[in-house]
Amino acid sequence: MNLIEIANKFPTELDAIRYFEKERWHGTVVCPYCKSTKIFHRAKDFRFHCKECKKSFSVKTETNLHDSRLPLKTWLFAFCLVSNAKKGLSALQLQRDIKVDYKTAWGMYHKIRDIMSIENNSIVLSDVVELDAKQIDVSMRKCQFEKKKTPEHIPELDKEKAKYEAMGFEFKEGEYKKPCKKGNQKRGEGASPLKISGVVERDGNVIAHVIKNTSFLELRKIIDRHVNKNKKETVLMTDEQRGNLKFKKIMNQIVIDHSKMYSYKGLNTNTIESFWAIIERQVVGQHHHVDIEYLEKYVAETVFKFNNRKEDDMFETLVKLSMLNK
Repeated sequence: MNLIEIANKFPTELDAIRYFEKERWHGTVVCPYCKSTKIFHRAKDFRFHCKECKKSFSVKTETNLHDSRLPLKTWLFAFCLVSNAKKGLSALQLQRDIKVDYKTAWGMYHKIRDIMSIENNSIVLSDVVELDAKQIDVSMRKCQFEKKKTPEHIPELDKEKAKYEAMGFEFKEGEYKKPCKKGNQKRGEGASPLKISGVVERDGNVIAHVIKNTSFLELRKIIDRHVNKNKKETVLMTDEQRGNLKFKKIMNQIVIDHSKMYSYKGLNTNTIESFWAIIERQVVGQHHHVDIEYLEKYVAETVFKFNNRKEDDMFETLVKLSMLNK
């Protein structure tokens, strides 16, 4: 669903409320407190009153939107904007599009990511499954002097600069939001204490979580939770990283030595590598910087969108998930 369809289909807040009620109760209003169906008609404040327990409630009560005071029509617009943005969008963009303040937009976006993670938690993979771990640089901006290694003096440019400055032009160097880091900087896997581990089924779903390290014990938590280890149904593809080598003890496994090759007759981890590229584009191209504290939420968003890439129902899925009991 797009923004024009939402505006036409839900012209008023009551229309939006009825849509959420249909997804939650399917025609019969049920008290979220005592489960009674003996309910007074809707009041002017859009709330119902239970004849049994005497409590009032709305369609948001005891759901994943329970704490929100925003109109449900605003949530519909937010669901649409986020689900249609393949690589995500900034909270500032969401703020501008739905006319709320930045703090509200930021909180809404993280609430949507929490809702997305509900579906992710039920994923179980089988058949040919690829496992890999990736260290994502959550702050990709670099100082120009360090990245380009700009010399302190270039005579030709100094001369040109002086010439035009004498004519009245002014060249301001500008300030970087992120200060330059001096000296040797760690790169690669050891640059951050947190990594992302992911498993993907060929032509199927993916699951990924932030992990503390790439040890076998840490990786096995994800395998135990999201992969069918039945040897007749699943084979695991990994690279030669040390933490991956013990999986042969518990399931079928093929190891690809990347120091020798990346693919051999269909034996590779290219699918999960492609997924890492999507996450990197989201972090670098859209958000520029991601706080490590919230990295799991950003990963959950990418996982949800990847798994629903072939279906045109992300918007409807978000509405259904938002109406689940907390």
